[in-house]
Amino acid sequence: MRVIIGMSGGVDSSVAAYLLKKQGYDVIGIFLKNLPYKISKQRNIDIIGKSIGIPIYVIDVQEEFQKEIIQNFINQYKNGFTPNPCVLCNERIKFGIGIEKAEEMFGPSLFATGHYAIIERKNNSFHLKKGKDSLKEQSYFLWRLTQDKLSKIIFPLGNLTKNEVYKIASQISVPHNKRESQDICFIQGKIKDFLKQHIPGNKGKIVDINGRVIGEHNGAFLYTIGQRSGLNVSLGKPMYVIRIDAKNNTVVLGERKDCLFRYAELTDTNFIEDWDFKEKKLMCVMRYRAKESPCILKMDEGKTIVQFDIPQFAVAPGQSLVLYNNDYVFGGGIIKKVR
Repeated sequence: MRVIIGMSGGVDSSVAAYLLKKQGYDVIGIFLKNLPYKISKQRNIDIIGKSIGIPIYVIDVQEEFQKEIIQNFINQYKNGFTPNPCVLCNERIKFGIGIEKAEEMFGPSLFATGHYAIIERKNNSFHLKKGKDSLKEQSYFLWRLTQDKLSKIIFPLGNLTKNEVYKIASQISVPHNKRESQDICFIQGKIKDFLKQHIPGNKGKIVDINGRVIGEHNGAFLYTIGQRSGLNVSLGKPMYVIRIDAKNNTVVLGERKDCLFRYAELTDTNFIEDWDFKEKKLMCVMRYRAKESPCILKMDEGKTIVQFDIPQFAVAPGQSLVLYNNDYVFGGGIIKKVR
């Protein structure tokens, strides 16, 4: 059976490809070129392909990546949101355009990556489970995958720890180092510096929760919910960003208690598990590697609402809120509003 695996040039996808070949699959590697990488990156991928004994083909997705991921990232910040581009990239590039273009070249196939997550099939439906390595598991980034996509995907590393992957890499002479790649691949340096290059820095007001002007900013997009430092405001007590009003180009500050939220309204939701729209007790995560928190998922006048058992600090609109039922991803959505 043929498996097409997304290769990044890193240790995870390399070991995943090796394991698939060892299991008897007909493995074809693809490198989704989303940025103008240096020629050395291509050489490294070629070396890995020869080491494992699989062909690796380059598929250019730079145009799609620029439009779907980079420009979306800029637009979201411009509109006062804090996006997670990796979640969107998984859905639209790796498991979207990547699969489509690969199947145009090689025909219908299974698709694999080096993600640390597990897919289980039970009663003709597919379930996304946390990876074995609690420090590395990546199910948070995969909540947008549908049943159709899950039926075509394999995650060879889901039941392995990162240290086990390193050991396998050493045994098969795949070059690797223990420096993890950065979260946002298209940004070299600080996010704020990147945003300044793409969004005009319009001055605006910094106000308190009563609307009183207490300062001035050089661009609302430079602030994030929960931010405390770099506010250039002195009120004799710690102040935090509690809201960004992009429409009025205003940043709202409050005390820490004002940055605690009990409810989040979700948009652009996807539920991997069946939900009858009745109240359901689950656990939720508001950002990658954040601690799980108990919550209630419910519908309220046609809106998807997550009610936190314990008020949560700095819940940022634009981020992914992922819901878990024990170790399984129940579903998720993009945070639209908080209160």
